[in-house]
Amino acid sequence: MKTIELLQRIQSLYSKGVNSDDSRLMNRHIYNKLLTVRARLISQEAKKKQKISQWNYQKIPCIELIEVPSHDCPCIPPIGCSILRSKHRLPSPLSGLSGNLIQSVTTINRQLKLDEININAVRSQKGNKYTAKKTNFFIEDKYLYISTPTKMEIVSMVALFEDPLEVNKFSGYCDCQECTQCSDFEQEEFPIDNDLIDVLIELSVNELIQIFNSNFEDTTNNGRDNLKEQSK
Repeated sequence: MKTIELLQRIQSLYSKGVNSDDSRLMNRHIYNKLLTVRARLISQEAKKKQKISQWNYQKIPCIELIEVPSHDCPCIPPIGCSILRSKHRLPSPLSGLSGNLIQSVTTINRQLKLDEININAVRSQKGNKYTAKKTNFFIEDKYLYISTPTKMEIVSMVALFEDPLEVNKFSGYCDCQECTQCSDFEQEEFPIDNDLIDVLIELSVNELIQIFNSNFEDTTNNGRDNLKEQSK
């Protein structure tokens, strides 16, 4: 479902639940609430089923890799071998999940699937004759690294991300940076399982109404307190 459809449905239900001329919400505010509720629902699904629907994942098709020094000290010349790293930081992963975040990292022709490896295991991998030539990846500081020497230039990733808009704006190998910055988030598909859409809308509306009522009560109480102070 497109984001604009979710926004319109929530605006309609929200306006019926709040009796105020000031109840209209900015779409960006609703979108942020959708992200929060989506993360919670996916986390709950993972705990119940141990498997997350494919509809919740997003794909970054062309992650460009560049050669960088194998250490992070900018004032020191490269020591030993260099390492391949994604040119740009990846979008933020979905919070609330310890596993199932990255479904796959593959070559763009899908012929080679890379396995994720813990950064602390990279050295032992290189010292093992059975794994020394195996192409794995690890994530550090939101960058994707390839753990073994390779001529690979581009990879694809399918994963659960916090903000679908970040994924759409990600500057891949084939993208124009200026073009990715001007996309309309309302016209993008919102990545969530169809079975969760109604729950997503209901929870988002209820929480937004609760926030409004809480703020309205605070404002009213403050106004009464101020009148009492002025009458003394």
